[in-house]
Amino acid sequence: MYDVIIIGSGPAGLSAAIYAGRAKFDTLIIEEKPMSGGQIVNTSEVDNYPGLPGITGLDLGEAMVNHAEKLGISPKR
Repeated sequence: MYDVIIIGSGPAGLSAAIYAGRAKFDTLIIEEKPMSGGQIVNTSEVDNYPGLPGITGLDLGEAMVNHAEKLGISPKR
């Protein structure tokens, strides 16, 4: 049984997972795609994300997944 179930592991889903994990909720992320990060992983440059100007979408998505995984949350496929 989970406290929180998140559908999708794009930026919004990963952000929700990070907040839920920090609140110590038992959290499940369900993702249909083989890679997390949503559509942002297809972006060559994200220049409007605070603190990380010029990061690639793939790197940003990977960083968000790593953050969630540090809190013990990994997307299930």
